[in-house]
Amino acid sequence: MQSQNSRFFSVFRPIVRVICQYCTVAIVFILLFFQIGVTQEHGGHNARKAHNTPPLNVALHTDPQTISAGAPAVLTFHLTDGSGEPVTDLMVHHARVLHVLIISENLQIIGHIHPEDFESRDILAELAGMYTVHFTFPAAGRYILAVDVMTADAEFAKYVYVDVGGEAKMADMVQDFRREKAVFGYTDEGGDRYTKAVSLTDARDASVYHAKMVAPERIKAGEMVHITYHFSRDGKSLTDLVPFLDAPMHFAIVSTRLDGVVHTHGTVPGNANANKMMKDPHTGHKMEKEPATGHQHQGTTPEKFGPTVMLMTTFPEAGLYQIFGQLKHADQILWPSFMVEVEN
Repeated sequence: MQSQNSRFFSVFRPIVRVICQYCTVAIVFILLFFQIGVTQEHGGHNARKAHNTPPLNVALHTDPQTISAGAPAVLTFHLTDGSGEPVTDLMVHHARVLHVLIISENLQIIGHIHPEDFESRDILAELAGMYTVHFTFPAAGRYILAVDVMTADAEFAKYVYVDVGGEAKMADMVQDFRREKAVFGYTDEGGDRYTKAVSLTDARDASVYHAKMVAPERIKAGEMVHITYHFSRDGKSLTDLVPFLDAPMHFAIVSTRLDGVVHTHGTVPGNANANKMMKDPHTGHKMEKEPATGHQHQGTTPEKFGPTVMLMTTFPEAGLYQIFGQLKHADQILWPSFMVEVEN
């Protein structure tokens, strides 16, 4: 009986072997097909995401049309997509729907304002893509206006220029490479607001602090750099700094070429946010004519911190840069500013 079974299986053994071989080949093909399909699906998803991110166009309308130094001006930014339709789905990021950074060509005057800062905010106009701020330019000359917004699709950064007339001429640019200096603080207008222009050389109605900046002796373009700020007052280190617009410190970095603005944020050493920036040197964003996307706004800021705040950034090109800062102590908004030279 055992012999008969052996003969029986010996007859079918080649057939079974062939069937197993075909099954193995079939399984391999199925797995390859599945893998290719998954890869194509992910590739298609990423391509669709990049392809479907709509462009953002920004047009500036001013009232009056010709702006004069010392006279209030209304600045309305008209946001449209690639089809000319209004962009109205702005998301709140860093406590505001739209950030406007205003910097003079001599790198001595700065403003940081938002539509929410003004009681005259027009929600109906914003539904048509029109976002308005008010500003008084203190001196005649050219200014760069950088606009930073975020939608559900992406983050966008744009800039435009404004030429201001009048007899109050802008002072010449000054190269100042000091690493310790007096810093002026101005009283918060309420809700992290300060809507006036700040001049680095005009300390009227300002409180006085002290800031020290520690930076590498040589800063190279294209390489991440760590810069540390230390703040004090009356010889005592400040350990009770508070968040300003959901960040320990805001920065606007501008070169003497006035060809763009890097708007980024500081971190508290030892905080989880600092670790994230260590991993991603491009946290923050460069204000460009083309959309900038994929920037992080993660992490939390302690309720109290200090006296140290850290900046990690990458300078795109060689040249001279002014690093404007903005942070808060009690009800005072501080505006430290330091100049650095970047080499190739």
